[in-house]
This record gives sequence, structure tokens and C-alpha cells, in this order.
Amino acid sequence: MSNKELIEIKSIQIDLKDDNSAEIFKQKLAELKNKGYNSVTIEIKTSTEEELKKSGLNMDVFKKIKDTQDLPDCVVINLMLAAGKLKGSEFKLGLFNE
Repeated sequence: MSNKELIEIKSIQIDLKDDNSAEIFKQKLAELKNKGYNSVTIEIKTSTEEELKKSGLNMDVFKKIKDTQDLPDCVVINLMLAAGKLKGSEFKLGLFNE
């Protein structure tokens, strides 16, 4: 089954600062299993601000790229995180050696 064929049944928000979050999550999964679900997909989502802070990315640079390129937040963050990753790699050599 592809991701395009998946439908959202339920959304559960868990506060990871809460010491009971693992137990709450376990209970929610048990509820789904009892309702007959065999498989679920878990998506991890956060705010743009929290991701920038966690990743140590500069908010001003993020805003400039986002405004200039008119890209979704996640694309800009991934672009910023990838900056310089290919430098010094064999990536360029692999493109033409077939």
C-alpha cells in the first residue's frame, strides 16, 4: 500500500514533557488494535520555530530563503540542513561514471 492510499483516521498529540506520555501512547495504540487496526503510520510533526531552534538554524536566514524562493517551511529547513553535505564527497564523480 502506498502513502497515497492511506487515510487519516485519528490524530493523537502527545506531550513529550509529560512523564506519562509513553503510557498514554501505549494506551492509544492498544485502543486502535482493539478496534481492528493491524497497521498504522506515525508522523512526527513539530512547529517550524521548534525545528529551527532544535537544529541550530538561523531564523533570519530561514525567512530570507523562504521569502525569496517561496518554498514550504520543511523544504527550506531540509535545504539548510543539507548545505555543504556533498562538499568533498564522491557525488560528482558518480554522476558521469556509467
